Amino acid sequence: MSVLSLENVTKKFGGLVAVNGVNLTLEKGDLAGLIGPNGAGKTTVFNLLTGVYAPTTGTIRFNDTEIGGWKPHKIARAGVCRTFQNIRLFPGLSVLDNVRTAASTQTSVGLFPTAFRTGAFYGCEKSVTTDAERLLDLFDLLHLKNEESKNLPYGAQRRLEIARALATKPELLLLDEPAAGMNPQESADLRAIVRRLRDEFGLTILLIEHDMAFVMGICEKITVLVYGKPIAHGTPEEIRTNPKVIEAYLGKEDDEEDE
Repeated sequence: MSVLSLENVTKKFGGLVAVNGVNLTLEKGDLAGLIGPNGAGKTTVFNLLTGVYAPTTGTIRFNDTEIGGWKPHKIARAGVCRTFQNIRLFPGLSVLDNVRTAASTQTSVGLFPTAFRTGAFYGCEKSVTTDAERLLDLFDLLHLKNEESKNLPYGAQRRLEIARALATKPELLLLDEPAAGMNPQESADLRAIVRRLRDEFGLTILLIEHDMAFVMGICEKITVLVYGKPIAHGTPEEIRTNPKVIEAYLGKEDDEEDE
């Protein structure tokens, strides 16, 4: 059984077809990429997967359950989480509390223990904090746990956003341009972290990225979108040498000579 399956998914905004007949399947443990020129519909696909939009036609299945059109919070609780192209941390909260807030969405001790601060409440709080600190340690952020997130360097904010997403204990992690704005060393470090997440947490990962070196160096299979329509699926090597992909990024060479 696949973790994620899109079958002929289309999204229209009036007369604009943003996503057109997308088919995509991810098996457990896949580390896959979704690429394409600007305006290709990549973020719209992520918005469909996370409930920001409902598909106009087609089906989206997560673990064989149809989730197309579900509310975002319901999809997140089911095990799908994402990061965003533009960082969306809670700037006034500490690094630790950013992660704790996300972890709390997956834990609950009920109204009575929370209101009366029973042992169950404090036990839950301790568990949430322990899990959050473990994630911060993984992303080399534990020493900054009491710092307000707005004060972190850009690369550290990117890592914190991924740590926060992981705190919801997802099965499918969607990364929207995780390497954007990073220098080469930061990108290399992030590649190692993403691989480790897949291997140690058993995650299935789908990412959008414009940095082709990052994509080709980490993804095991890639889907290419152009004007909302998939034009190629394959391994990095197959995508790198696909004439349709080369044309989409570089344009078609005009072999005709001027007379």
